[in-house]
Amino acid sequence: MNANIKSNIAIILSVVAILISSFGGGGFGSSQAVDGPEGFIKTTATDAGLSSRGYDKCIADPAIEALVREDIDETNQIVAYAELAGIGTPFNLVITDTQAIPVSGAYPFEFFELMLTQFNETGTIPQETLDQFEITPIDYGITDVIRPFDTATDHYKGNENPEFTVIEYSDFECPFCSRVHPTLDRLAEENDNVTWVYRHLPLSFHPQALPAAIASECVAQEEGNDAFWQFADTIFANQSELQ
Repeated sequence: MNANIKSNIAIILSVVAILISSFGGGGFGSSQAVDGPEGFIKTTATDAGLSSRGYDKCIADPAIEALVREDIDETNQIVAYAELAGIGTPFNLVITDTQAIPVSGAYPFEFFELMLTQFNETGTIPQETLDQFEITPIDYGITDVIRPFDTATDHYKGNENPEFTVIEYSDFECPFCSRVHPTLDRLAEENDNVTWVYRHLPLSFHPQALPAAIASECVAQEEGNDAFWQFADTIFANQSELQ
């Protein structure tokens, strides 16, 4: 092999090495690997069915973040309407055909089960029960302020025509949200007149909450409701990966 051919081969190999280094070794144009919380979020999204390139494109789309902001704006409207001092996460609204009951915090399964049992027996949740937990219902007019449950756009589990709806405003990085997650999952799973609706309330002091919320919307947009729940279940089950 003459010197010119050797020189040309050496140049070609050098260029290939540079390209591989630039593109992360995953093929020309592929996304580079990401470590840390961002990598965990992306891996969880791709495990739920979203492609790596699709993920990178989607999370940069302002329209996706706007979906999360819509949920945040809704909680602000609830605070203003009900004249609440403020709400943390998880903030839940139990909605029946006559009542809107705020449940702020990670109440245990037995609490939600008690409310549902009383509702099933009498069609209402007695104030005496709520007084035990210092809960004051919100004026039912709040249902005109919040978006009605919609199977086409909401992330939900349970009955598509529920009698008892729990709307959860949640934060993927909130430890109390991870605690109530299996509670509401069980409530929807074990009762055929219940629907659990997930909406976003990422808190500003949780730096990965908003990115995770945006990623979840990308998964839902591209892969559907079941994929959203796969993403959410994995995030909450491995929440320490966001730290």
